[in-house]
Parts: sequence; C-alpha cells; structure tokens
Amino acid sequence: MGASKVHNKKSNEAHEEKRVGTWISLSVVAGVILLTYLTLYGLFMARV
Repeated sequence: MGASKVHNKKSNEAHEEKRVGTWISLSVVAGVILLTYLTLYGLFMARV
C-alpha cells in the first residue's frame, strides 16, 4: 500500500508539472496574440 501511495504522489506531481507547462504555453501564445494585435492597432492608428 505504501509503495502505491508514493507512486500516486509522483504521478500527481508529474501531472501538476504538465499543468504548469500548459499555463506557460498558453500565456506565451496569449502574449504573442496580444502583441500582434497591439502592433497592428498601432500601425493602423499611425496611418490616420
């Protein structure tokens, strides 16, 4: 029983690390989209 608890804990930690990686990736993608939007908006406004 003890070994299965340790394995479960390690599995849970690996799952938690995946979740953190997912949030980091999502943040990077959102940042790129926002930066692109602001750049295009800025160029559009400068045109006027």
